[in-house]
Amino acid sequence: MFVAGEGDDDASEALARGATDYLERRADRDQRALLVTRVESAVVRRTADGLVGTLVTREGGDDDYARIATELRENETYLRKLYRTASNTELSYEQKRRRLLELGRERLDVDVGFVSHIEGDTFEIVDAVGSHELLQPGQTAPLVNTYCRKTIEDEGLLSVEDAESEGWIDDPAYETYGLGCYVGAKIFVNDALYGTLCFADRDPRSRAFSENEKIYVELISQWLRYEYEQRADERALREQNRRLEEFASVVSHDLRNPLNVARIYLSMAEDTGDEEDFEQVRCAHDRMEQLIQNLLMLARQGDALDRVTRNDLSAVVAEAWENVEADDGTCRMDGDLTVRADRERLKQLLENLFRNAVEHGGEAVTIRVGPLDGGEGFYVADDGPGVPEDRRETVFEHGYSTADDGTGLGLAIVRRIADAHDWTVSVGESGDDGARFEVRFGSK
Repeated sequence: MFVAGEGDDDASEALARGATDYLERRADRDQRALLVTRVESAVVRRTADGLVGTLVTREGGDDDYARIATELRENETYLRKLYRTASNTELSYEQKRRRLLELGRERLDVDVGFVSHIEGDTFEIVDAVGSHELLQPGQTAPLVNTYCRKTIEDEGLLSVEDAESEGWIDDPAYETYGLGCYVGAKIFVNDALYGTLCFADRDPRSRAFSENEKIYVELISQWLRYEYEQRADERALREQNRRLEEFASVVSHDLRNPLNVARIYLSMAEDTGDEEDFEQVRCAHDRMEQLIQNLLMLARQGDALDRVTRNDLSAVVAEAWENVEADDGTCRMDGDLTVRADRERLKQLLENLFRNAVEHGGEAVTIRVGPLDGGEGFYVADDGPGVPEDRRETVFEHGYSTADDGTGLGLAIVRRIADAHDWTVSVGESGDDGARFEVRFGSK
């Protein structure tokens, strides 16, 4: 029986529960197996570190009995090592992951252990232990050329004891990696497939992977899942706090300025009745409304993507331009491009770039949109005053604006939408000496 103490974090507690549940499920079956081999007595003792061990005695020496007893002791030893590593607060996440890969490799007596990340048709090694030159951190390959493609298709674990005899000899995975044995488990993060946890060796195994060994792989994959989810939650919390700070800044500073302007001109208008004073009040109210709309956009949508689809960029550009007030301006599309994106968020990104061009270049501005070389992204260029080189990174920060009536949120929203799609956005100089914003796909 495996009894865990109080865990140091959610991931280690979940791992301990998984190990305990597993041993409880196995208890009756293991006890029956030992009895069949004429076990005389079983003694349960509590160890100093809070774990419970099982001592078994019997008359005579039976091979089956010895095998089962040895397997029980070995299983309990490695479960204890697994829990101690996962709950060690002095180790970083990366150190824990590496040690668990080493433990798994040792437990299964294989050369290689690795964690992969799978995105679309691409397979990438996140972390690895072992000497296989193609299974090292940072290595990538088409998913179709890997054993992991079968792992994610199977309902449970995928295990291969002898690749040649099991029909892998002509498979691209065997041709690429030459693995004689392999066992792999899927890793899910918030119910979405993240990748796989795998152990393998160039040589085949002389025996099948046991149920205990497979359960051990599953427990490590569960710990990885809990850790990934916890880290994702922490990142989301940090982002939420950062966003709250932005909102507080807008409310306490950005909104206060036009509100004070409106109060001053309203007081003057009450005394003079001058129409120009009332117009200043209206302008201040318009700026506050734009600030509030941008703020609500960030608050309601943040980094979320509703539905990513293939979009004709020229069609989205036309829709976005219709929502921008620039009666004397021109927007034209140079070339065709299909973009995989959340259509509404892509439209918001373009609208903000167009409004930025109008704010700085005037309502008669000319804007060009087109694909980058190789179709790796697109650009939005204008013939306005451009952005000085020393300010080209600053313009994406919240609150930055060179226009008197700018909100300082438009380009911050552009970067937020780009980040949500895993794109990068930068600004340079256009051929007309204006600004040229470039959005590149898959560069993060």
